Amino acid sequence: MKLRSIALVAATTALVACNTQKTENVKVGLNDKDEVKIAYMLGTQFGMQVQNITKNQLEFPLDEATFSAAVDDGYKMVKDTAFKIKYSDSVMTGIAMMMNSRARAFQALKMPLPPKKDSTDTAAAPKAPEKPAPLTAEQASDASYLLGVQFGAQIASLSEQSALELDVAAFKQSMNDVRANAADSSKKLQLPQDTLNALGTRLREKIMEQRKAAIEKQKEEEKKLKESVAPLRGDTLSDGTQAKLNFKVKATGISVSAENLEAYAGKPLFVFYFSTTCGHCRHATPEIKAIANEFKDKGIKSIAVASGGNNKRDIRSYMEEFKLEEAGMDVFFDEAREFGELYSDGYVPKAYIVKEDGSLSTFKSFEAQKDSIKAELAKLAK
Repeated sequence: MKLRSIALVAATTALVACNTQKTENVKVGLNDKDEVKIAYMLGTQFGMQVQNITKNQLEFPLDEATFSAAVDDGYKMVKDTAFKIKYSDSVMTGIAMMMNSRARAFQALKMPLPPKKDSTDTAAAPKAPEKPAPLTAEQASDASYLLGVQFGAQIASLSEQSALELDVAAFKQSMNDVRANAADSSKKLQLPQDTLNALGTRLREKIMEQRKAAIEKQKEEEKKLKESVAPLRGDTLSDGTQAKLNFKVKATGISVSAENLEAYAGKPLFVFYFSTTCGHCRHATPEIKAIANEFKDKGIKSIAVASGGNNKRDIRSYMEEFKLEEAGMDVFFDEAREFGELYSDGYVPKAYIVKEDGSLSTFKSFEAQKDSIKAELAKLAK
């Protein structure tokens, strides 16, 4: 989903991971495991942000049950590529727009009105902005859900960065404790501040360790990738691109069951290489789909291959959003990154035309070359 691009006025920067335990009356002490205590520490950060958003920026009552369930949904959304949250991308975007509009309205209330230029200024005094109406119960529930999903998604992402299985029960309890303390200072947190500070330092150190390990892992993976594609390489054209497509290149089927492109050997093929996060790809996709649709009954099969930096869930969402299958396009994921290593230079979108003998034509600029693409396909069409 495109939730990563939805920005609320308050940035959320805390870190955490979670499971799906209940959070009622969870006790956290100094003798608990780090995974529990660090989760509690992170909950204090998130809890303060929730308090600021609901009380100061948007002024609405948090729907506690909805928010709690949404944290779990946001976590699952990142961890399980097949999991779908309660609302579609378009609905979540609409909720975010409503919340951002409300935040701007409250911010305008805090801005001083411009003074009159002088005593002779007869212009009508600027009208003070009106305070936004209270959210309906449904709107408050929707806002609570969006907040929870955003926090849960960050939790899952930063869980992977730290390689820690943090306790969601302790995390949620901490969020509750922070907001209870904000309402009544006699209600204390379960861990002292110096311990929370030390846990924050420990988590940052853990993340740095994982980043260093990830760099080393990436170097090793790049070495293995070059070794794996070496047998697949063939002759190159004058511009350095591969002269033919090797159909044994690994590609994970998303809309079809496949591990490579061998099913397409020996027939004309139109290939669209893209990324779900690329704006140029999104702009080109409707035209790519139209081309695929135009030639699907003329003997030319079309496929879309998502680059290795994507994930299966986002690819499925992209496929459904643009209804690629309506144009007869099969969708793949360059999960092993072999296609990109062999046939791309790291930039998307790209289009390719493959003849029956495997001869490959690479089009590096779709917008500038789309007429050439259509002309080339017309020559291949039966």
